[in-house]
Amino acid sequence: MIIGLTGSYCSGKDTVADYIVNKYNFKHFSLSDEIRLLMKQANIEPTRENLISFGTNLRQTQGNDVLAKSVIKKFEQGKNYCITSIRHTKEVEKLKTIEGFVLINVDAPQQIRFERMQKRKRPGDPATLEKFVELEKKEAQSSGSGQQVALCCKMADIIFINDTNDINQLYSNIDKLVKEIKNKYE
Repeated sequence: MIIGLTGSYCSGKDTVADYIVNKYNFKHFSLSDEIRLLMKQANIEPTRENLISFGTNLRQTQGNDVLAKSVIKKFEQGKNYCITSIRHTKEVEKLKTIEGFVLINVDAPQQIRFERMQKRKRPGDPATLEKFVELEKKEAQSSGSGQQVALCCKMADIIFINDTNDINQLYSNIDKLVKEIKNKYE
């Protein structure tokens, strides 16, 4: 089984992925980590703005599905995978060619997502709600090689709303989600 996670900024995709990886023994690949690795080799600081710009340039020069192709090459037969940071429709299309792939749109209300972002204090995160909204608009292009998060969300097989601040409730909801996927897609 291959679970792909896409969704809004700070919706909890990494938290969902970490739980699935640890509880269900999935291997995790992040498309953003593929970009970070290349940026490190080029001595470019991995700020959010640089990640977006570098990823866009990478897609323009090597194809909009370059990151999906990169992680697919790392797959081993018979293993389960959780793929995060899916931000372009061509990445979704490439991953959907693999048998057993399910795309989940992880989402939460904007105010909750902004509060989560403020708590995590990651370098490069916007300091105001206005900047947060502006960044989301940048990630929601509808054409070209830039991020197309909103379109990826529309391509999801399942919508998972992560609006709880209770971690145990979240884990219970993820368990139900994984059970649903196993019942429906295996």
